[in-house]
Amino acid sequence: MYKYFYLSLKRASLWAAGFILVSGCSSIIDARKQKKPYMDVYYSGDISRAALELSEKSADRAGTGDELVWLLDAGVANYTASQYQKSLQLFEQSESLIQAFDKRAVITARDIGAEIGSAITNANALPYRGMYLDRVMLNAYKALNYFAINDVSGAYVELRRMREAQQKVVRKFADELRAGEQEIAEYNLKNQQKSRSLGNQNTTVSFSSIVKNPVVNEAYVVSEAKANKLYGNLGNPFVSYFSAIGYLLENNYGEALVDFRNLYKMIPNNKLIQSDYVTVAQRIGSEIPAKIANVKPFSYPLNNKIVYVLLFNGRAPALKQEKFQLILPYVGYTGIAFPRYEYFTAQLQGLDIAYKFHNQQASVTTELLADFDAIMSQEYHSKLPTMVTRLVVSTLAKEMASYAAVQAARRSNQSNNGAELGALILTGMFKYLFNTADTRGWETLPKQVQVAHFPIPDNGRLLISPVGIVSSGQQGTEVILKKETNIAIVYIRALSREKLIYKVIELQ
Repeated sequence: MYKYFYLSLKRASLWAAGFILVSGCSSIIDARKQKKPYMDVYYSGDISRAALELSEKSADRAGTGDELVWLLDAGVANYTASQYQKSLQLFEQSESLIQAFDKRAVITARDIGAEIGSAITNANALPYRGMYLDRVMLNAYKALNYFAINDVSGAYVELRRMREAQQKVVRKFADELRAGEQEIAEYNLKNQQKSRSLGNQNTTVSFSSIVKNPVVNEAYVVSEAKANKLYGNLGNPFVSYFSAIGYLLENNYGEALVDFRNLYKMIPNNKLIQSDYVTVAQRIGSEIPAKIANVKPFSYPLNNKIVYVLLFNGRAPALKQEKFQLILPYVGYTGIAFPRYEYFTAQLQGLDIAYKFHNQQASVTTELLADFDAIMSQEYHSKLPTMVTRLVVSTLAKEMASYAAVQAARRSNQSNNGAELGALILTGMFKYLFNTADTRGWETLPKQVQVAHFPIPDNGRLLISPVGIVSSGQQGTEVILKKETNIAIVYIRALSREKLIYKVIELQ
């Protein structure tokens, strides 16, 4: 009896240890908790340390299912720390991983892992492939890196890839949702067939029943409220605006107009976008929508002697683990872990920029362009029904496997008590260890992007201050541009109200 139990436990323990090494620590330890020390360093403003530690961690995770999620954060940290070549290297590695995932055949490790996961493990067993937002922002950050090292042609290449990625993700997203629904239907059918041999209980699972659970319902309702439906399927206003800037720098007003037209549909009440749209439309003699026909165009060109300010403000939402209880066949109440977003407050309201033009004092304030809470919530909300239903079906499959193992041990003639006890302990151990939500995500993205633009000042000087700081008697940050600068892109990363990091990109 004890020999049978000991050998079974030993084999299972060795298998579990090997599995953890292959699949990554997040299969057992919540990925958000693993990242917290690194994110605390980054958002405290100790950027050089964050860049170094995240780079080391991403190298340590090479070859595991968690590699991509560390590479993305390391890429941003190095960009923020002005380690542009290192940042580009990390983003290149990230892009290569994503391309490798996409090129795999239909029957892949993901499919095999998903089937195995239905019996013993969770989504963390699968390699992290990134959200669809990740694929687009990756190229945006690469373009920012190339601009920073004054490689304009390299930046244009990445802007083109960014546009292509944005078009591809919409199709891929729709395909993924359909595949998920099909997978759930197949799991339900398998479970029903298995159920007939175990007592013929109803094992069909649907999201319409799951969403009645208060915890799941709250996640669903909150993500729906946060999502901005005007953005469209996976729409990202920052991507469209950055694309428009790229086209303007190439003197391609026609394509820039397409971007501004799309932006107007996504954020119709944004005054800056309205004026940009009218300015470009008038420039090439294109029709202007009646609702903004009276909007004044800018009095200066958008691609000559101009300053663009990009404020990456605050912290994007991050996934945290939640658990909810469901009554499942054969086992009764069962706890299921799933990820939901935690949202952070933007401590900085915006930026005021003062400058002198034509010997007159002038000022502008940054305007909200892209709400990453809304962008990320839209993707999450669309995925949630399939994701949670898959988790429940997978959990049910695990419980049925556990139930079958215990029943088989009970019927065993080898050693009734020992075999049954061993089966209970082993199946219980696996269920407990692997009931971990997949909270992996890109955590150094901003909460929002704000923008402003204005003609290059007479003396090349501009004073940038957090909104409200002037009235408090504090001083802002002065930026001095070179006389020969034609286009200036001032990138500001606001980690908090007090922690602002400036980068000035000057193009001739």
